[in-house]
Order: sequence, then C-alpha cells, then structure tokens
Amino acid sequence: MDTNHTQPMYETSGAEATAAAVVSLDPARLPSLAASTARLHRLAVDERLIALLSHTFGIAGWSVGTRNLAEAARTAVVQMRWGMQTAAVRIDAAQHPGLASVLDSGDTANPALRNAVSAILLDPLLRAFRTLGMEGVEIVSVERAESIPRDAQCCAIAFRLGAQRIDATLEQIDSGWLDEIEALVARQCTPFATHVSEIAVPGRILIGEKTMSVTTIDSLRPGDVILRAVSETMSAMLKNESEAARTQVVWGRYGTRQLYATVDVTHHALTLTEDPIMSHAMQFSAPHADSFNAPVEISDLDLPLKLEIDTVSMPVAQLSALRAGYVLELPTAVPDARIRLVTYGQTIGFGELVSVGDHLGVRLVQLSRGHDSV
Repeated sequence: MDTNHTQPMYETSGAEATAAAVVSLDPARLPSLAASTARLHRLAVDERLIALLSHTFGIAGWSVGTRNLAEAARTAVVQMRWGMQTAAVRIDAAQHPGLASVLDSGDTANPALRNAVSAILLDPLLRAFRTLGMEGVEIVSVERAESIPRDAQCCAIAFRLGAQRIDATLEQIDSGWLDEIEALVARQCTPFATHVSEIAVPGRILIGEKTMSVTTIDSLRPGDVILRAVSETMSAMLKNESEAARTQVVWGRYGTRQLYATVDVTHHALTLTEDPIMSHAMQFSAPHADSFNAPVEISDLDLPLKLEIDTVSMPVAQLSALRAGYVLELPTAVPDARIRLVTYGQTIGFGELVSVGDHLGVRLVQLSRGHDSV
C-alpha cells in the first residue's frame, strides 16, 4: 500500500486530510503483567478451585487482588520446594504469632534450626498439599521479606480458615506447580458433557463505534481512514494517557444469546471487572431521528459501525468459570491487532490502527465486498 498517498478521512469536520502514520507506542510505559502472573490469576479465580478448597478445607471468603497490601515490616517469604519445582509466598507474619516469634528471635547464627522450627509451624500447609495429592513439598526457608513497590503486579489472595484471616502473595512459582493444580481443577465436575465443555467460543473486544450512512459506507475503499470512531477511553490507553480502558468483551455469535463482560483492557491483557452476564441484546447508542415521520432517502439510512478486535476463544467449561478478577492475555497486542468493521453482525471489512495528528483512526486494508454496494 502507498502510505504517502493522502486518503479521505471520514469524520464530521471538513478539515483537510493528512497522511496517516502507524501508532508508535512505548512498551516501557505500560504496566508489567508477566505471563505467569496472568496464569496465576486465571487459576486463582476459577470457581472450580474455590469450590474444591471450600469443600476440602473449609476455606471461606476467598478473594484475589493484584496488589500486595501487607507492610514489608510484618511480612515473611516462605520458600518451598516440590521435587525440582520451587515457589515463594509472602505471608503476613502477624497472622501467625508462632512464626513471628521465631523470626523475631534474632537467631542468625543457626538459620538451619530456625528454618526447621518454621517448617514444623507450617506443617498444616504441607498437610494441605498432601491432601491435594502433592506429596513431598518441603519448606526450604522462612525469612523476613524485603519491601517491594506498592504498584508491583502480583497475585494476592485472602481467605478465612475458621476464625483466622490469612493473606498471602504468590511471589514466584514454577510452572510445575501450576500444571499440577490446573490438572486437579480440570478433574472437578462441570455441568456439561466433555464434548460440549471443550467447544471453543470466539470472543471479541469492542474498541469503538460510529454511525455512518449507507452512501458513506458504500464509498469506502482500502486506504481510507475512519476517524472519531475509537472510544475516548481506548484512545487514552493507546496514547499512554491511562493504564487501561474500560470496555466490553463478548463471547458468542451475533443474533444469539452471548456472554458479555465489562473489562479493563491494557495493551496485552484484559481483566474482568464484573461477573459476566448473558444477553440477547445488540446495543448501539445511535441518536434517534428528529422526526419519525420525516421522509428519508434510503441512501441516508444510518448504519451502526462497530470496531472490534478478536480476542481469546475459550472453551465452554472455562467460560462457565469466568468471574470478576479473571485476567486474560491477548493473543495480539491491541495496537497491532486487526480491526474488524461490523454492522448488524455482518463483517464489512478489516483495518488497522493509525494516528492522524492527535487523533486515532482506523485505516481500511480490506473490504469484504470490494466495490459492490452495501
């Protein structure tokens, strides 16, 4: 494509079009979310895991966050080993008086003895692993924790065991632990037959929408740029003016019942902010005509044009476990993703994000019907 050729800009103003340039974004300014952290969050908010822990150990009040809220002065790091796999968990030592007294004893001359005593005090944790079928987990060391930035991304969990509240932050964990726990969760009963549970349902993220007349849509050609269609929150996120954009993700097919979820989207991931809902609605916030009785040419008919990005396809079983706090890695970063142009559930073309001065637009790279009329 000749990017030096000036293309028409479809917007409300009559300003002269300028050449479009592909968005240039600085990854260093983005919030860091490691793949292992996203995987931890997916597992931690899985309803099957929560049900398993509640039934097996009587755990209640399970919650998952992304920030370590405990003060460094009262936290300790428990290093564990399971075969060749290691893990490190930050705990609030103040919630475990016996452990806190060992750490406060000041016995630095014999760390092996201190670790042995700590392992005895943490034996209920080791028994819990054995109950889950993970034999041979060992406590390697227990040390006072160093401070970490408050805004550091992590997987922090809190729950109640009887009358005791327990807070913990999963600081580091090898993949073998996650493989085993995910396999354990996968064996839990789901309300669907296996062949149904494994059906992949496509998902999409709404990044903007705009009304355009039939005539305008019919005149679109590859290379044209559509302005003022990307939502303000999405534009702010893409320009690094905000960390995340609030929008909707939808799983399912147009014209059928679909699963809707409100999410916060960053360049590489999305986080559910509310529990998903099922809806048959195809909402579009188009303005109503001033008069329903006024005659209008069919060429002036306005169509709702949605800008969507394909996101993670998920099996039915995993969709049934989605809850607020669930984190999903995007298969392609938002600035690099192909934009799908959809009206009334029908794809009319594809585009890419570009910047035109201070504005974000979508440059068309392919139209489904070529030069045919809509």
